[in-house]
Amino acid sequence: MGLDRKNQVRISRIARRIGGNVVNLIGKTLRLEVRGWTRIQHLAKNGSPLVFQFWHGDMFIAWYLTSPLKPAAIVSQARDGDIASAVLEGLNYVTFRGSSTRGGRRAYQGMIRYLRKQDIKISAFASDGPQGPRREMKPGTYVAAQHLDGYIIPTATVSKWALRARGWDKFAIPLPFSKAIASFGDPIKVDPKLRGKDLDEALRSASQLCKKHQEDLDNSFNWY
Repeated sequence: MGLDRKNQVRISRIARRIGGNVVNLIGKTLRLEVRGWTRIQHLAKNGSPLVFQFWHGDMFIAWYLTSPLKPAAIVSQARDGDIASAVLEGLNYVTFRGSSTRGGRRAYQGMIRYLRKQDIKISAFASDGPQGPRREMKPGTYVAAQHLDGYIIPTATVSKWALRARGWDKFAIPLPFSKAIASFGDPIKVDPKLRGKDLDEALRSASQLCKKHQEDLDNSFNWY
């Protein structure tokens, strides 16, 4: 974000107080069409572990919709992560702090241990974070679903009016009262036994399916 430490701390404090409320407030104003949610509810009620796959730049609406499920999520220990963690905790997410360079393994293991103790095992991953490439799934999403013997849920969102950041992820904040669509794709059942080249191939396949799911929604929305 390019903020100095003082401003970062100030924004984090504000986000902790009102960030979740802001997301909910904007979400409630959207003229939002939700696709595929019924089958997700069915899986969750049956106790199937679910790993929601988000793209880093298109998470805002997904945060709003999935927050009642109280998902677990890993958030970077970098300064920017303080703000994201504050917002997510305000949305009833359970956060674990770590990144590929600091504390990531501990956060990941802690999240898996936590989920295994829950009756309803729900987590969410910004699959292409924290530094991209954009819309290219990293291994964590697939491996988490393996550990839990569950499903990856492709998640795509789009809004007609939105503010987009200039960073690599092009993070979108939908404007109030915008027309928007959230689409939950066909659940991907992972094979917990895959390793090595077989795992790499399964990861590529899942990444392509999730990317296509988002791109198809982007393209179809141009007709609205």
